[in-house]
Amino acid sequence: MRVSVGKWTKHKLMLEDERLASFLPDTQYLDKTSLNIMLDKYNQIMVKPCFGYQGRGIIQISSLLDEEFELHIERRKSFVKGKENIYDYLKENHFPRKRQRYIVQQRIPLATINNNPFDVRVMVQKKKDSLEWVVTGKLAKVAANNFVVTNVAKAVLSVEDAIEKSLINNEKKIKDIVADLEEVSVLIAGQLANSYPKKRVYGIDLGIDLEGKVWIIEANLRPALSMFKLLNDGSYETIKSYKRG
Repeated sequence: MRVSVGKWTKHKLMLEDERLASFLPDTQYLDKTSLNIMLDKYNQIMVKPCFGYQGRGIIQISSLLDEEFELHIERRKSFVKGKENIYDYLKENHFPRKRQRYIVQQRIPLATINNNPFDVRVMVQKKKDSLEWVVTGKLAKVAANNFVVTNVAKAVLSVEDAIEKSLINNEKKIKDIVADLEEVSVLIAGQLANSYPKKRVYGIDLGIDLEGKVWIIEANLRPALSMFKLLNDGSYETIKSYKRG
Protein backbone atom coordinates (compact mmCIF):
# COMPACT_ATOMS: atom_id res chain seq x y z
CA MET A 1 0.00 0.00 0.00
CA ARG A 2 1.32 3.43 -0.97
CA VAL A 3 2.22 5.65 1.98
CA SER A 4 1.20 9.32 1.85
CA VAL A 5 4.05 11.82 1.50
CA GLY A 6 2.15 14.56 3.35
CA LYS A 7 3.60 16.41 6.33
CA TRP A 8 1.20 14.84 8.83
CA THR A 9 2.09 11.30 7.75
CA LYS A 10 5.83 11.99 7.82
CA HIS A 11 5.52 13.59 11.26
CA LYS A 12 3.78 10.50 12.64
CA LEU A 13 6.39 8.22 11.07
CA MET A 14 9.24 10.18 12.65
CA LEU A 15 7.44 10.27 16.00
CA GLU A 16 7.51 6.45 16.06
CA ASP A 17 11.30 6.60 16.57
CA GLU A 18 11.88 7.60 20.18
CA ARG A 19 15.33 8.93 19.24
CA LEU A 20 13.64 11.58 17.07
CA ALA A 21 10.69 12.46 19.29
CA SER A 22 12.50 15.14 21.31
CA PHE A 23 13.55 16.97 18.13
CA LEU A 24 9.98 17.26 16.79
CA PRO A 25 7.86 20.34 17.53
CA ASP A 26 4.42 19.78 19.02
CA THR A 27 2.27 19.07 15.94
CA GLN A 28 -1.45 18.38 15.46
CA TYR A 29 -3.71 17.70 12.51
CA LEU A 30 -5.56 20.96 11.97
CA ASP A 31 -9.21 21.38 12.85
CA LYS A 32 -10.98 24.04 14.89
CA THR A 33 -10.43 22.19 18.18
CA SER A 34 -6.72 21.51 17.67
CA LEU A 35 -6.13 25.10 16.52
CA ASN A 36 -7.70 26.48 19.71
CA ILE A 37 -5.75 24.03 21.89
CA MET A 38 -2.46 25.06 20.28
CA LEU A 39 -3.30 28.76 20.63
CA ASP A 40 -3.87 28.18 24.34
CA LYS A 41 -0.48 26.44 24.67
CA TYR A 42 1.76 28.71 22.58
CA ASN A 43 2.08 32.42 21.84
CA GLN A 44 3.06 31.63 18.25
CA ILE A 45 2.05 28.74 16.03
CA MET A 46 2.50 27.74 12.39
CA VAL A 47 -0.23 26.44 10.09
CA LYS A 48 1.15 24.45 7.15
CA PRO A 49 -0.50 22.67 4.19
CA CYS A 50 0.21 18.94 4.28
CA PHE A 51 1.15 18.96 0.62
CA GLY A 52 2.61 22.42 0.27
CA TYR A 53 6.05 23.07 -1.18
CA GLN A 54 8.56 25.94 -1.22
CA GLY A 55 6.92 27.42 1.86
CA ARG A 56 3.70 28.28 0.04
CA GLY A 57 0.61 28.60 2.18
CA ILE A 58 2.44 28.66 5.53
CA ILE A 59 0.83 31.00 8.05
CA GLN A 60 2.33 32.22 11.31
CA ILE A 61 -0.23 33.13 13.97
CA SER A 62 0.87 35.29 16.89
CA SER A 63 -1.08 36.11 20.02
CA LEU A 64 -1.24 39.85 20.76
CA LEU A 65 -3.01 41.76 23.53
CA ASP A 66 -6.76 41.74 24.22
CA GLU A 67 -7.59 38.54 22.32
CA GLU A 68 -6.21 39.90 19.06
CA PHE A 69 -4.15 37.69 16.75
CA GLU A 70 -1.75 38.52 13.93
CA LEU A 71 -1.69 36.28 10.85
CA HIS A 72 1.51 36.52 8.80
CA ILE A 73 1.70 34.88 5.38
CA GLU A 74 4.61 35.75 3.07
CA ARG A 75 4.88 39.56 3.39
CA ARG A 76 1.22 40.09 4.26
CA LYS A 77 -0.26 40.56 7.70
CA SER A 78 -3.87 40.53 8.84
CA PHE A 79 -5.53 40.68 12.24
CA VAL A 80 -8.37 38.69 13.78
CA LYS A 81 -10.19 39.47 17.01
CA GLY A 82 -11.04 36.45 19.15
CA LYS A 83 -9.49 33.00 19.13
CA GLU A 84 -12.77 31.35 18.19
CA ASN A 85 -12.92 33.29 14.92
CA ILE A 86 -9.50 32.33 13.53
CA TYR A 87 -10.36 28.95 12.03
CA ASP A 88 -13.34 30.29 10.09
CA TYR A 89 -11.27 33.27 8.94
CA LEU A 90 -8.57 30.90 7.64
CA LYS A 91 -11.12 28.77 5.80
CA GLU A 92 -12.66 31.79 4.11
CA ASN A 93 -9.45 33.66 3.25
CA HIS A 94 -6.42 31.35 3.18
CA PHE A 95 -7.53 27.80 2.39
CA PRO A 96 -8.11 27.90 -1.39
CA ARG A 97 -8.44 24.16 -1.96
CA LYS A 98 -11.18 22.33 -0.09
CA ARG A 99 -9.30 19.04 -0.37
CA GLN A 100 -6.09 20.43 1.09
CA ARG A 101 -5.30 19.31 4.63
CA TYR A 102 -3.21 21.19 7.17
CA ILE A 103 -1.14 20.71 10.29
CA VAL A 104 -0.64 23.14 13.15
CA GLN A 105 2.68 23.32 14.99
CA GLN A 106 4.32 25.21 17.79
CA ARG A 107 6.58 27.81 16.23
CA ILE A 108 10.25 26.91 16.50
CA PRO A 109 12.17 29.94 17.82
CA LEU A 110 14.73 29.92 15.03
CA ALA A 111 18.09 31.59 15.55
CA THR A 112 18.55 34.72 13.45
CA ILE A 113 21.21 36.57 11.50
CA ASN A 114 20.59 40.33 11.53
CA ASN A 115 17.03 39.65 12.75
CA ASN A 116 16.29 37.28 9.86
CA PRO A 117 15.60 33.65 10.83
CA PHE A 118 17.64 30.89 9.24
CA ASP A 119 17.33 27.13 8.99
CA VAL A 120 19.49 24.33 7.67
CA ARG A 121 19.08 21.96 4.72
CA VAL A 122 20.94 18.66 5.09
CA MET A 123 21.16 16.30 2.12
CA VAL A 124 21.20 12.61 3.08
CA GLN A 125 21.73 9.97 0.39
CA LYS A 126 22.69 6.39 -0.20
CA LYS A 127 24.11 4.52 -3.17
CA LYS A 128 21.94 2.06 -5.10
CA ASP A 129 23.55 -1.04 -3.62
CA SER A 130 24.20 0.35 -0.14
CA LEU A 131 22.28 0.45 3.13
CA GLU A 132 24.39 3.30 4.53
CA TRP A 133 22.90 6.80 4.65
CA VAL A 134 25.50 9.55 4.16
CA VAL A 135 25.36 13.33 4.61
CA THR A 136 26.44 14.67 1.22
CA GLY A 137 25.83 18.38 1.73
CA LYS A 138 24.45 20.97 4.11
CA LEU A 139 23.80 24.70 4.01
CA ALA A 140 21.99 27.46 5.86
CA LYS A 141 19.13 29.47 4.31
CA VAL A 142 18.48 32.96 5.67
CA ALA A 143 14.93 34.26 5.26
CA ALA A 144 14.36 37.41 3.22
CA ASN A 145 13.32 40.56 5.07
CA ASN A 146 9.79 40.35 6.55
CA PHE A 147 9.34 36.67 5.65
CA VAL A 148 8.70 34.03 8.32
CA VAL A 149 9.96 31.12 6.21
CA THR A 150 13.37 30.62 4.60
CA ASN A 151 12.05 29.30 1.29
CA VAL A 152 12.28 32.91 0.13
CA ALA A 153 15.99 33.09 0.93
CA LYS A 154 18.00 36.27 1.33
CA ALA A 155 21.26 34.38 1.52
CA VAL A 156 22.75 30.90 1.40
CA LEU A 157 25.88 30.21 3.41
CA SER A 158 27.71 27.41 5.15
CA VAL A 159 26.18 26.08 8.34
CA GLU A 160 29.31 26.94 10.32
CA ASP A 161 29.26 30.54 9.11
CA ALA A 162 25.56 30.89 9.90
CA ILE A 163 25.98 29.65 13.47
CA GLU A 164 28.99 31.92 13.99
CA LYS A 165 27.09 34.98 12.71
CA SER A 166 23.97 34.23 14.76
CA LEU A 167 23.14 34.89 18.40
CA ILE A 168 23.15 31.20 19.31
CA ASN A 169 24.49 30.63 22.83
CA ASN A 170 28.19 30.05 22.26
CA GLU A 171 28.49 27.69 25.22
CA LYS A 172 27.56 24.97 22.74
CA LYS A 173 30.38 24.52 20.26
CA ILE A 174 29.72 24.84 16.54
CA LYS A 175 31.10 21.36 15.83
CA ASP A 176 28.68 19.85 18.37
CA ILE A 177 25.67 21.56 16.79
CA VAL A 178 26.79 20.41 13.33
CA ALA A 179 27.21 16.86 14.66
CA ASP A 180 23.64 17.00 16.05
CA LEU A 181 22.31 18.21 12.69
CA GLU A 182 24.00 15.37 10.82
CA GLU A 183 23.04 12.69 13.35
CA VAL A 184 19.37 13.68 13.37
CA SER A 185 19.28 13.83 9.56
CA VAL A 186 20.70 10.33 9.17
CA LEU A 187 18.22 9.01 11.77
CA ILE A 188 15.33 10.60 9.84
CA ALA A 189 16.44 9.02 6.55
CA GLY A 190 16.74 5.61 8.18
CA GLN A 191 13.33 5.89 9.80
CA LEU A 192 11.50 7.11 6.69
CA ALA A 193 13.21 4.49 4.51
CA ASN A 194 10.99 1.88 6.15
CA SER A 195 7.95 3.54 4.53
CA TYR A 196 9.55 4.92 1.35
CA PRO A 197 11.95 2.10 0.38
CA LYS A 198 12.63 3.40 -3.14
CA LYS A 199 13.89 6.78 -1.97
CA ARG A 200 17.66 7.30 -2.00
CA VAL A 201 17.76 11.02 -1.24
CA TYR A 202 16.21 13.23 1.43
CA GLY A 203 16.49 16.96 1.96
CA ILE A 204 16.09 17.45 5.70
CA ASP A 205 15.16 20.93 6.93
CA LEU A 206 16.21 21.61 10.50
CA GLY A 207 16.05 24.60 12.80
CA ILE A 208 18.43 25.68 15.54
CA ASP A 209 17.14 27.71 18.47
CA LEU A 210 19.08 30.24 20.55
CA GLU A 211 20.25 27.53 22.95
CA GLY A 212 21.71 25.49 20.10
CA LYS A 213 18.98 22.83 20.21
CA VAL A 214 18.13 21.19 16.89
CA TRP A 215 14.50 20.98 15.74
CA ILE A 216 13.01 19.01 12.85
CA ILE A 217 11.10 21.19 10.37
CA GLU A 218 10.52 18.96 7.36
CA ALA A 219 11.79 15.93 5.47
CA ASN A 220 11.65 16.57 1.72
CA LEU A 221 11.39 13.54 -0.52
CA ARG A 222 12.16 15.48 -3.72
CA PRO A 223 14.62 18.13 -2.61
CA ALA A 224 15.93 20.81 -4.95
CA LEU A 225 19.68 20.75 -5.51
CA SER A 226 20.42 24.06 -7.23
CA MET A 227 21.10 26.11 -4.09
CA PHE A 228 24.12 23.92 -3.33
CA LYS A 229 25.80 25.40 -6.42
CA LEU A 230 26.04 28.67 -4.51
CA LEU A 231 28.40 27.28 -1.88
CA ASN A 232 31.30 26.27 -4.14
CA ASP A 233 32.39 23.70 -1.56
CA GLY A 234 32.09 20.61 -3.77
CA SER A 235 28.86 19.41 -2.16
CA TYR A 236 26.81 19.92 -5.33
CA GLU A 237 29.09 17.56 -7.23
CA THR A 238 28.96 15.02 -4.39
CA ILE A 239 25.16 15.13 -4.33
CA LYS A 240 24.96 14.63 -8.10
CA SER A 241 27.43 11.75 -7.89
CA TYR A 242 25.32 9.96 -5.27
CA LYS A 243 22.17 10.61 -7.26
CA ARG A 244 23.68 8.89 -10.31
CA GLY A 245 24.53 5.76 -8.48
